[in-house]
Amino acid sequence: MLSTQIFDQIDEKIVELETRYRNHLGMSGIGDDDERKLWLGFRHCLNSSFEGRMLRLFNLGHRIEEQVVDDIKRTKVISVAAEDQDGNQFSASLLGGHFAGSCDGLLRGVFPEPDEEKIVLLEIKSANDKRFKQLQKERDYGGWSETYRWQIHCYMGALSLTHALVVVVNKNTSEIYSEIIPFDLSIWEKAQEKAKRIICSDTPPPPSRAESDWRMKNESSVYQDVYFKRRLPQSVNCRNCINSKPVVESHGATWYCSRSKRALTFEEQHAGCDDHLWIPALVNADHLPDESNEDEIAYRVGIKKIFNVISSKRGEYRYSSCEMRELSKAKFDLEMIENMEPIRNEFDGTYVEVKDETTIPF
Repeated sequence: MLSTQIFDQIDEKIVELETRYRNHLGMSGIGDDDERKLWLGFRHCLNSSFEGRMLRLFNLGHRIEEQVVDDIKRTKVISVAAEDQDGNQFSASLLGGHFAGSCDGLLRGVFPEPDEEKIVLLEIKSANDKRFKQLQKERDYGGWSETYRWQIHCYMGALSLTHALVVVVNKNTSEIYSEIIPFDLSIWEKAQEKAKRIICSDTPPPPSRAESDWRMKNESSVYQDVYFKRRLPQSVNCRNCINSKPVVESHGATWYCSRSKRALTFEEQHAGCDDHLWIPALVNADHLPDESNEDEIAYRVGIKKIFNVISSKRGEYRYSSCEMRELSKAKFDLEMIENMEPIRNEFDGTYVEVKDETTIPF
């Protein structure tokens, strides 16, 4: 095996291992100005399509964070705690556990007496040489990244802290930029309002980015098609089912299924079930609520009516969520639908449902 092939396979495995859905809406990303992206991610409709190289780069950033914490511990110039007594990162959550985050550490000794014992948030980032020099010139961490600014204020607000020490490491030269930032209550309040809006909404916000946006061009064609409602998500799961809702009055990031009338484990949420029905706002067809019921959701495609149904109700022009996903790839083409019907009728007994097409090994 050639050396390039070895590392191509390693990158493929890294993507397989690390491209997973989160259980919650992260405080680290709430500052993103694209609420549609955040909603679709929370509902397990989107997963950024990073290649192995980028994921290795992210992991390098985590190693740098560990190195900074280790340097603080070894030198004992100030005190740092990166984990709680159970060996976990310091974390906080709100809205029933659906809005959560974990910080890099907590510090003592940042301020002189009489505030020497004041606990200060530690947040560590890394940047390439160009970005680092931009920050050095501007000397404004919050202006350098709005997402990072919201992140630290979420951690400070959730942990009741008044200051944060941010450390940015130049990945090219190991130079360090640091800044002490006081807590801004207004940002924390806006973040909570935004998180609640995203978590509690049954429908996604409209797109806020154009297809020409450079951030979109970095994403896969599948990501873009789902974002712009040109096709249904790859994964048929409880988060994007009309019957599933997050419970913000509870704890533990609970989701409740109104059909089975019970709470769902995280594994069940991602696995989905045969009674899945797509959230209508995700389907690129005209929703007909007056002709829908608990077993089927009606849509109009051109002159034809089709139905998204629970799997046991599959029949003429009545499609399971997996079948709806496949039809959406062809933009619900009427000719394809008409040609598909006799084939379905003839081979109905051999139909296999694939809930998550990202798991197909070919």
